[in-house]
Amino acid sequence: MADGAAGLIKRVGGLSPAARGAGRALHRPLLVLWAIGQAFQGRGEHRWSAVRDAVAPMLSAYAGAPAGAQSVVYPFWALRGNGLWEVSGIEGLVLTSGGRRPTLSTLNEADPLAGLPEGDFKILSEDAELAARIAGSVLLRFFDPLPAGLLTAVGLEELLAGRVDTSLRPRVGEPFSNRDTIADAYGGNRVLGITPLADSILTAYSDDKGPYADKRIEGTDFIAYTGDGLSGDQHIRGGNKSMQLYQVEQRALRYWHKPHRGQWTFESWAVIVECHRRWGRGEDGKMRREFAWILAPVASPLRRTWPQHVLDALAEGDGLVHDHTANTPLDETDEAETLSDLDRYRQLAAAAGRTASRRTQRSRRTEVDRYFRSPAAREAVIIRSGGTCENPTCLGHPTERTDAGAPILEVDHVNELSNGGDDVPEIMIALCPNCHALKTHGRNRRQLRAALLPVARQRHRTFLEGAL
Repeated sequence: MADGAAGLIKRVGGLSPAARGAGRALHRPLLVLWAIGQAFQGRGEHRWSAVRDAVAPMLSAYAGAPAGAQSVVYPFWALRGNGLWEVSGIEGLVLTSGGRRPTLSTLNEADPLAGLPEGDFKILSEDAELAARIAGSVLLRFFDPLPAGLLTAVGLEELLAGRVDTSLRPRVGEPFSNRDTIADAYGGNRVLGITPLADSILTAYSDDKGPYADKRIEGTDFIAYTGDGLSGDQHIRGGNKSMQLYQVEQRALRYWHKPHRGQWTFESWAVIVECHRRWGRGEDGKMRREFAWILAPVASPLRRTWPQHVLDALAEGDGLVHDHTANTPLDETDEAETLSDLDRYRQLAAAAGRTASRRTQRSRRTEVDRYFRSPAAREAVIIRSGGTCENPTCLGHPTERTDAGAPILEVDHVNELSNGGDDVPEIMIALCPNCHALKTHGRNRRQLRAALLPVARQRHRTFLEGAL
């Protein structure tokens, strides 16, 4: 039974075509698009014969189904299970031996009436904006890139031509005071960081006040987004499994961001171009393996609108998880937690040296590679810093902490990697955001870098000697 616009969006969002050898079976999404097109034109119920004759050629052309009326039987019957289709007079229909659906011959003979539930038809026929929004979400999820002629075939060209992406809601830039108001307006989970909205398009939430170390990768517009799981090693399940699917299928998700003391904003559509596994600290303060999904912001969810550098990154990607946790002393997490800071620093520094010696070529995705180079070296510098900015002339907030108790420090190379050098602690330094900005963009950045290099080397030596 129809249950209003929110219920209709949720039911359409619940469409989940089964995987077939040649891809997903798109029979039901295609019938939904045709039904929306019919509703937009004021047509409700249809005889089986009308649906058969109209939809069979489309299933062959746009869903890869075998030509002929038999291909229509499945969506005509199965869409009832999604609460999006009703068939009248089904009591006398002869079912197949498995009892799953009527035979083609009995449908041809009975020629029953069918169509959208009455309430859904009323909503779609009276609200063109909602009809465009729902149809747009179906097209984005199942028919991107948009096949030539599809909008005309399903009767949606007048409604959607040139505005498949702009028909979607929420709009980019739309702000909300909290997660509850987002869920009230667009559905979805009120707590999880990676979760779909009611239309089943995946959403990733990033809160500057939260426990995750999400950040823009310097030198790019890419975002390193921490995976699902607050404490303990993260695994490919839950939100991470959804992210992996979006990476494989190269689909755009919604990226929401909340700055400190700000509002939640649908900041951008984004595509996952890489996945890395790194060492990080969970909400419990313990080291754990976590995923970092590399998001490339795009202006639209439609692939044809994506800039060339994003398409290049997708083409270069191998779809694998690049594991930076292998062959470091942090593999033995329990043992590592019993070591002194000095012993851990020595182990991490040695691991960073081994990693640096193996690297002889620059990555094609240089800036992303820089961000993930030698997590052992970064962890070593954090230990050495004691949670305090290592710039001796720091005038910012050298000991400030996040709500999770982690230091607000950015580990950086004293001289930019583009000038050469390896990821080893003796030429890296932990800086508060203010000092890091001065080192990177300040008018006196060259003098500051020159002053910080001997500081990093001296702190490295003195820490190894146990005198820091």
